[in-house]
Amino acid sequence: MLEYVQLNLREVEKLDRDKTIFLMAVSPVEVHGPHLPLGTDVFVAEELQRRYGEALHREYPDYTLVKLPPLFLGSDALPVKGSLSIPAPLLRGVLISLAGGLAKQGFRYLFLSDNHGGPRHQQATESAARKVWKNYGFQMINPFGLVFRLMVQHEEKFLEETGLAPGFCGDDADSHAGCNETSLMLVTRPECVSEDYRDVSPSLPPGPNRLVMALSRLLSVFSPKLGKDLNHLANLLAWVNDAQMLPYMGIPGEASKEAGEAMLQARLNVAMRLFRSALKGEKVHISPMLWALRFLQHLPE
Repeated sequence: MLEYVQLNLREVEKLDRDKTIFLMAVSPVEVHGPHLPLGTDVFVAEELQRRYGEALHREYPDYTLVKLPPLFLGSDALPVKGSLSIPAPLLRGVLISLAGGLAKQGFRYLFLSDNHGGPRHQQATESAARKVWKNYGFQMINPFGLVFRLMVQHEEKFLEETGLAPGFCGDDADSHAGCNETSLMLVTRPECVSEDYRDVSPSLPPGPNRLVMALSRLLSVFSPKLGKDLNHLANLLAWVNDAQMLPYMGIPGEASKEAGEAMLQARLNVAMRLFRSALKGEKVHISPMLWALRFLQHLPE
């Protein structure tokens, strides 16, 4: 895989515009409990990027893969000291500018790797992807917008593929620095996981936000999909607004390299299905969690 920043102008000019795929990791700097580093999301994203590259090279050996520098940027980072978050419109603008810059050179593909489930973060990346598709016919795809929905809503085939049960698959009960993300880091950067991670006490979800749950039940009559999304929002709001909130959610002590490897492979499989569609020239649009409420991305951080 080539490094974009190491290329000179002549090398960039020689790249086949129709058969060059750019890859970039993007996620915020964010507190991940007492046992994982602030760069967890980008570290996992970089591992996914590496696997994307290997799989794409196997299936499309005549394509050139080019890695862009990672973006340690994201919205809706956990609201505790140590996290660094940017407004969703700013993230959207950065991605549109970067993808637009590639599109104006004649390139066609930018595949993102991401590990951050913040709703406005995912809304911003997908909104940017749709904008560059509309303006340039350029494919910018963030598979995690789909993967996170599969995790949270316990999609049967996805859970079967991972072999993970609810509460240990990155869902609402395991949404942040719990079993899933700790497992991912045991594969990705084991040296960055605190040796005492098994001794970190479980962080269990509080009851969901009652007002949002009532709204969820009401709207699910008209839109079951929106109703499920609001269930997620109810759980998220209950956690981040809890006065006793811990900066992680789940049971880190149950993490294992085997679980991390299974999740990475399942996520790679989802991503490759999306990438294949894009490389066939098909329009690839994802509806991340709470996409129906994407006006939320314009609210202040």
